[in-house]
Amino acid sequence: ISLYLILISVFLWFIGYNSVTTKLSDYAPKVLGMGFSLPLLIAQGAALIAFLPIGIIATKIGRRKTILIGITILTACFGSVYFITESTSFLMYFIFAMTGVGWATINVNSYPMVVELAKGSNVGQYTGYYYTFSMAAQILTPILSGILMDALGRKVLFPYAALFVGLAFVTMFFVKHGDAKIIKKESALENFDVDMD
Repeated sequence: ISLYLILISVFLWFIGYNSVTTKLSDYAPKVLGMGFSLPLLIAQGAALIAFLPIGIIATKIGRRKTILIGITILTACFGSVYFITESTSFLMYFIFAMTGVGWATINVNSYPMVVELAKGSNVGQYTGYYYTFSMAAQILTPILSGILMDALGRKVLFPYAALFVGLAFVTMFFVKHGDAKIIKKESALENFDVDMD
């Protein structure tokens, strides 16, 4: 059940995130009167900087909790863009920096959770599951978001993205397995591999 929930979560957050990365080139110039490449570059830079500290945090509080924090950040970022106008478009740079952090928080922990559920012999199979769900979302979301933007206007993009990422919080919340188990030593000396016999 945890595997199914993680894979559904992967599908949902890729639906949300990739709708933004593929449609921002249409949204930013026509709704906000700004370029689209710099916000995306800032997001990628922030993600790159965040990868290492996020990995350390995940070892302290667990991958699932870390992912839930990332989903919350990403949902808040996407939801807030709906209220950005041309006069406040400068806020997009900060929002996309936080978007990069949120996405990194999700991305650095989700694949290891899937692999953690595999046995040694079927890691490749579980890797295939992960990429099937993520790639399916990336294929579907430009089409679906494009249809909605044509029907309801460009402003629907970020509520659409926030909705799908937010739904991933629900499915991820019920995941019970996939966190790395931290092996605690019986005594302080055992942490230094001292033979107690």
